[in-house]
Amino acid sequence: MKTKYMLSAITALTALLAQAQAAESAHYYVKPFTGISYMNDVTGKTATAPVEVELEKGLVLGGSFGYRYNANIAAEVVWEYRSNDSETMVGKEFYPDGNYASNTIYLNGLYYFEPWGSLTPYVGVGVGWIQEIDIDLERNGVETSYSNSGNFSYQGFAGVEYKLSNNWSVHTELRHSGGKSGTLEDEKTKAQFTSLNYKPFTWQLGATYRF
Repeated sequence: MKTKYMLSAITALTALLAQAQAAESAHYYVKPFTGISYMNDVTGKTATAPVEVELEKGLVLGGSFGYRYNANIAAEVVWEYRSNDSETMVGKEFYPDGNYASNTIYLNGLYYFEPWGSLTPYVGVGVGWIQEIDIDLERNGVETSYSNSGNFSYQGFAGVEYKLSNNWSVHTELRHSGGKSGTLEDEKTKAQFTSLNYKPFTWQLGATYRF
């Protein structure tokens, strides 16, 4: 009988400790980040000519506001801006300067694995709304911009977080996003680019503050 009571007490204590640990792990957080944007060259077309875009490495800036439900699960809303320098051929017309850029809002879900000391690996997926995507063509000081908004995007990512204190940590992360530009239109002439893919890779660094 004593053994039965002891087992019951141990079970109850374990449950209370687990709840306390989950409560201690739950928190809101903010996470600014920056990184390098990598994109393969893309092709598309106008009404009369093919479009070929050569892309260089670019810059990513962003931040997220999230909630860590427990030691393993978190969800966050993310703002991300990225821009890659470009050279573009439109038919036989060459534009030596420009950039291919987007402004996107994501809703991400994250799963954190068991920590290795101060290191915690994690993975995540997200769906997004491209608030604006545009490509700028520049030649002889004259810029032409084609843009669109409202398209769907998705992403998957994996990273490692390093804990600095109870409130602060830093992370590094690899991320792959995908989507379509839709029909990009010049507001002045109404000329259009179609069928441009948008599938960037990102290596990013960031910091997290928990509160």
